[in-house]
Amino acid sequence: MKNPRAQVDERGAAASPPRWRAALLRRIALTIALKLALLTALYLLFFSPSHRPPIDAGAVDRLLLQAR
Repeated sequence: MKNPRAQVDERGAAASPPRWRAALLRRIALTIALKLALLTALYLLFFSPSHRPPIDAGAVDRLLLQAR
């Protein structure tokens, strides 16, 4: 009697993964891709170099000397 879950070849390895495993792998890959896209969007919107103020040695000197 054949196994309905997966076909097995001569070596005993599964010829194709079960349907639930393929669906799970697809869902995991989609979730990781979505998270990477969201992290990239957050970086570009809030943390990219274009959002950083320019800092020079004179400005740092003025701010530190005021604190003393």
